[in-house]
This record gives sequence, C-alpha cells and structure tokens, in this order.
Amino acid sequence: MEMGLEPVEEVVGIDGRFQWEFPPPGGAGSGPRPASAALSVWYIALPLTSAHRGGHSGGGALVGGVDGQERYQNEGTVYPHSGLVEMITYQQRFLPDLSWTYLDLSHVDWEDVRAAIAADPPDVAAFTVYTSTALWAFVVAAEIKRVNPAAVIVFGNDHAGILHQEILTGHYGHRLVDFISTGNNGPFTMLGLLYALRGQLDLKRVPSLAYRENSRVVNQPAPTYPLDRRILPDYALIEDQLERYYDKAFDVWYAHHYDLKRMVTLPLDAGCTWGKRPGRRCKHCSIQGLTPKFARMDSIVPALEKVVGGLGANVYAAGDSTLGFSRAQWGGDIGYLDELAERCAASPVLRDHRFLLAYGLVFEFLQSAKLCQGFVRTWNVGLEAFDPKLLKGDSKGINKGPDRVFEALELASELDYKIYASGILGLPGTTRKNLREEVDSWLSLAETYRDTITTVSVAAPGVIPGSRMYWESFHAHPEVRAAHGEIIPARRLTELYIRANTEVELADVEAAIAEVGRGVIALGQERGHMKFGGYMLGGVDEDEAVERRLLDDICARL
Repeated sequence: MEMGLEPVEEVVGIDGRFQWEFPPPGGAGSGPRPASAALSVWYIALPLTSAHRGGHSGGGALVGGVDGQERYQNEGTVYPHSGLVEMITYQQRFLPDLSWTYLDLSHVDWEDVRAAIAADPPDVAAFTVYTSTALWAFVVAAEIKRVNPAAVIVFGNDHAGILHQEILTGHYGHRLVDFISTGNNGPFTMLGLLYALRGQLDLKRVPSLAYRENSRVVNQPAPTYPLDRRILPDYALIEDQLERYYDKAFDVWYAHHYDLKRMVTLPLDAGCTWGKRPGRRCKHCSIQGLTPKFARMDSIVPALEKVVGGLGANVYAAGDSTLGFSRAQWGGDIGYLDELAERCAASPVLRDHRFLLAYGLVFEFLQSAKLCQGFVRTWNVGLEAFDPKLLKGDSKGINKGPDRVFEALELASELDYKIYASGILGLPGTTRKNLREEVDSWLSLAETYRDTITTVSVAAPGVIPGSRMYWESFHAHPEVRAAHGEIIPARRLTELYIRANTEVELADVEAAIAEVGRGVIALGQERGHMKFGGYMLGGVDEDEAVERRLLDDICARL
C-alpha cells in the first residue's frame, strides 16, 4: 500500500521483494556484529502544538465562561502510543542488544527533553507524526540533529506517510528527516531499517520506506503485512511509564467509570466488510490508511489476559468498528464478536471484568450491545451529526437521525454501558438554523445521559491530509494547493472549507462548540463526572508562533 492524497482501497499481503522474517540472513547471531551495532533508539510521541490543545484523549481546551476547569489545565495523555510500543516489542525480541527509550512529550517538559538530548542524544529517533503534532516533530528532530548531526531521523504515521515527498524535499524536512514510513508496516519498516543501518540488510529490502537518493525521493510501497501474523504490543515493557504518567491521567479523566484503573491500546477489530473483500479496508475506511486491525483469536485472548490480569488495565480496541462484526449483522458470515464473547466468558482472567473500550456505529451498537455486555465497558460512538442530511451518502449509515441515536443511548443505559460520544459541527450543508439545532441536540443528549456519558467531544471538520475533505478541497481550491506542504495550516483550510460548503463561518462553529462545552462541563460538575473534549485547530495563538520561532532558531544553529 502506498499512502497518498487520494483515498485508495488497502491491499493486504506479503511482497517477496521485501524482508518480513527476522532475523534476516546475515542478521543478528550470524557472525561478528558490525561497528554500528550499538545504536541507541528513541521512540518519540509528541504533544499537540499549543494552539491544538484538546485534540487528544486527555480532554478539551479551556472554554470561556465556566468555572471548574482546573483538571483541563493538565490533561495529560491517557493512552500510550500503540504503534510505538509495537515497534519496541519487535526490537526487544529481535534486536535485544540495542538500547531503546520510549518518550511521550505530552508528559515530559521540553526543557527536560532538551537536557536529555544534550546529555546523551540518540543515534536513531523515530517519531509518530500527525498533522497536529508535525510542528513539534520538526522541533525535536532539529534539536537532536543540532546535538548529534549524525543522528538518523525517522518519521511515521499518516501525516508523514501521506506527505513523504513534501517532507523529504521541504524547507525543514530536507535538512532534518532521513527516512519516512509510508504504509501500515511500522514494525517491519523500523526493524528492517535498524538492520540496514547495522549493515545487515539491503535498504531496498525494507518495506514501506521513503528516503532521498541522488537528489530524488525513493519510495518502496508494500502491501500491509497480514495483522493476524503480527506480534501485539507488549505494554509490560513500559510499565514504569504507565505508573509514572498514564495512570495519573487516567485517574483524572476516567477512573470514576472503570473498575480497572489504567488503559492501554491494542489493535483489534475484524477488518472491513464494506469493501470488495472481507478483511480489507474499503475506500471509505482507507482514507487515512486505516489498517484492517485483525488478529487471530488465539493471539488476542492471551494478549487480553496479559493486559487485564497482568497489568490490571482496560483495553481500548483501536479498530474502526469493533462492535460491527457479529453474526447477527452479517447473516452468519462473520462471527468475530461472537467468538470473542465466548472466549472472554470462558477465560478465568477476563470473565469477571468489563474492560474493553470499543468503537462502533449506532446501527452496529444496536445489533451487538447485548452480545458484548460481558466484556465491553465503553462504547466509543462517532455520531458525527444528528441531522442525517449533513452526512454524506457514502458515510455507511453512521446514524439515521436523533431518534436512532437516543434509542442507542437508552439501550446503553439499560445495559450499564459507558459512552464516549463524538461529533462534528460545520459539516457541508450546515445552515444557521441546523447549527442551532445540532447544539441543542448535543446539550439535550448530555443532560439526559450524563450518568452514562464519559465524554462529549465535538469538533469542527479538520481539513487534514488523509481525509476525503482534504482530497476534495485540494482539487477544488487553488488556496489549498498553495498551502499544501510539510506543515499544513489546518485551521485556515478548515475555515475555507466551511465557508465554501455551509452557510456559516468557522467562527460560528467555534462559538457553537464552546456553547456545547460550557453546558457539558457544567453538567459534569453537578453529577456524573462527564467531561468535554473539544479540538482547537491552531494558527491563532502566540504560543504556536513561539514554537515556530523555536524551530527556526534551532535550524539556524545546525
């Protein structure tokens, strides 16, 4: 699979041109180690830029006009980064002689990070890069390169993979970034690259890798390696950081809603049945390179037992439709949830816990809620909008209007589920009248189900690479093409998108989001511990300008 601006259906398979088995011939254990064997590797998760506060799982940006937001000022991050821990898991298994460091900058102050770089900079630094974290990726990469010019910088995840050409040839990227992971083969890309850096594997054998060669960008696209053959991330490797950082954030935000007092992420779902082939992602789901996060039940259940029984953690199933794959929904063809329910009920470790946070559409939840109530604690539902006219025709029936939404929430309340409800204000077709109606619907939902809901998260439609909105805007508006590059001005592009597709402005949408936020926060203070999770698009505050100046200052000293 080659990530790009155009959404494509994902292909799963094994391309024999690349190395998938480790250690490779001539790899570790086959002879004297090369001089470059003792590499130190950092795996770096990034904070949102200051102007993007509230865009991750910890909580929302501060909302004016309401008291009691003290906890929002230090939201932290609840979930460790699954992709990074998966890569660490592979490195620990196949290259145990290499040192590694896992670093989440959402928890560690920049000055402390800078001091750590100065004291002992890494030889290799791998970053997970989203559009909203790209600026900090460049800042940290620049500081590493300043201290250790020989350091190898690797970017991955959807923003970097989609924009690999732009980054590798960009104003910052051409100086700072050496390699980019361009697909959903993270552990094989990273492990293969480490072997290549040790002189034990030809770089051309590394899948899903882009880099510069003779003043041109080389990209080595590969299909997604079947996830039912992959090793699930081992969070015992970072248990010290769970205790030090993530558990504290979980306690602030979610401890009231769960029996187990921490949370980790595992890539679990049953693939996608909306495409031409089950087990693949259709074009709709592949917009952001979403992987069919499928694993064999024989590997899923032991991994869940290790996490729940060993680490005492809940599990966020990072699949796009975990609750969408029961026999009741697909004529008996797909029994993923049925088998998982049976296995959890039979497990002496799992059967006494409702530990899973899973994603599902409204229709999927209505079909699967009773089947899943023995092991699912929270349903993460993407409502998008209450008015179905605001949803695209190919949105796979996310909901059929407010009656269906409230039917699902009534069932959730009856079965003692918790709900994480998310939506978008300012979708195409929005008028001033239905923007008002959407706000009223969100506030009504929050008030009625405050004891069931953990979070109400409402955002403007962020126009970022990988989304269908970006693809359409890129072709429709020269302003988007002019702004396209290694760092995307998401707020400006969202403002343009809303102006072109609605009767309102981004300022109207942000005012509506703030109104929802004030209502949710006030209701949560009264009872139920419900919180608000907004999303700020950036580009409007001085802190972000300071961060850009910081990047330019470091680059000037390279």
